[in-house]
Amino acid sequence: MELLREASCTLPTNTGDFQLHLFKDRIEDHEHLALVMGDVAHVDKVVTRVHSECITGDIFGCQRCDCQDQLQEAMKIIRRKARGILIYLRQEGRGIGLANKIRAYNLQDQGHDTVEANQQLGFEGDLRKYDIAAQILASLQVKSINLLTNNLDKVQQLTQAGIVINERVPLVIESPIRNRKSLFRIKQQKLGHVFTDLEDSPIVETSPDTFPLVAPSLIYRNSPVPPETVELSNQVATELVNNLGVDLRCILLQGSNMRGDGSIFESDFDFIVILNNKSPHTIEAITKVKQKFPRANFLYISAAEFESYPPNKRLQLFVCRKVHGDFDFGTIPNRKDISNTTISYAVQIKNSIRPLLFEFLEIHNKKQEIVSRAHVCLKRFDDCFLRTYTLMHKDGYPLHRSQLRELTDSESINHILGILDNWYSQTISIKDLYTGLVNADRILHLYLRKYG
Repeated sequence: MELLREASCTLPTNTGDFQLHLFKDRIEDHEHLALVMGDVAHVDKVVTRVHSECITGDIFGCQRCDCQDQLQEAMKIIRRKARGILIYLRQEGRGIGLANKIRAYNLQDQGHDTVEANQQLGFEGDLRKYDIAAQILASLQVKSINLLTNNLDKVQQLTQAGIVINERVPLVIESPIRNRKSLFRIKQQKLGHVFTDLEDSPIVETSPDTFPLVAPSLIYRNSPVPPETVELSNQVATELVNNLGVDLRCILLQGSNMRGDGSIFESDFDFIVILNNKSPHTIEAITKVKQKFPRANFLYISAAEFESYPPNKRLQLFVCRKVHGDFDFGTIPNRKDISNTTISYAVQIKNSIRPLLFEFLEIHNKKQEIVSRAHVCLKRFDDCFLRTYTLMHKDGYPLHRSQLRELTDSESINHILGILDNWYSQTISIKDLYTGLVNADRILHLYLRKYG
């Protein structure tokens, strides 16, 4: 055997405690690592990630690749399963070494993609080999694995080396790396990596405004509603019934959309309108109601579209209160659904905040754009993450910000809510906005570290 296990120890990490094993390749004199959680010897379907070294990404968080995100996500998946293996192979730069990888970065800056850059230096697009990984798995006496990868070549090489792969588990990460869509498309087209359709998968960010019921959401709670809100809801319902007639199935009040919240009566509210029939006529009718209630927002969807979604994609409706009509919402989501939703929001918002913080260094060049994006981030932190977090940990869903304040004792969260209040009164400073983003980023980081 070319491989020798030279040393082992317990390795406590932010993700959990692993057993760390160092293997030495006696032919090429390289040292490779295996992080193991739980008992894996003679076990079937062990979750396994074979990860190739990427110093620039794994350690420094380079934005040219998603290596760090994949590494961290693999460790989290293993922790959730309480059993698994992470193999860390020393084959930097898809096998060309660190020096050549840095040279390839310069070529990428000249317009070459990641594969072309390697080829310009005289290498193939991917030189990585996985025979060492197969030997490590054999040494650990694993019976079969569920392999975390998008790379079919990795699957083929390990299978040819005698490893039984029960299942290939896709590893697609919501990541703030630059040119993410382009990177995944190059991997798909030139390296044979497998993704679902790039236009529909989480690789490409989709707007929740366009598909309001597709994104993960929340759970129904009968939070008290002020009389003024009831009055507004009844007025909206009357207009919608008069304009839509038999095309209307159900009207739902989703809550204040928080543009102000100084007075519940003056706040804007979001309504979800479920239609028996969606047509240009019904859309025109909703537009007329919007003109009469310009401070309200209306999301609409046909009953058929709603029923076509898998049950775990219907969660957004469960935060609502019925204003008019009746509808079968199906099974109410459980706490695991709420937890997954909160984590999903945390990842998405954190990935929006982190790159934005760096842009504050050059805010004089594009002040209005950066300020607007910062407001969107903080508003999503309020409207999405804080509400699901409160529902998960306080067992109540706040329909407006005053209720949210009653349910939190966090100084940082109250600081962010105060910034949003100041925004609407136009007394916000750039420094306050930046501080709010830093606080939000820290809260999301700590939450994902604990629960993600």
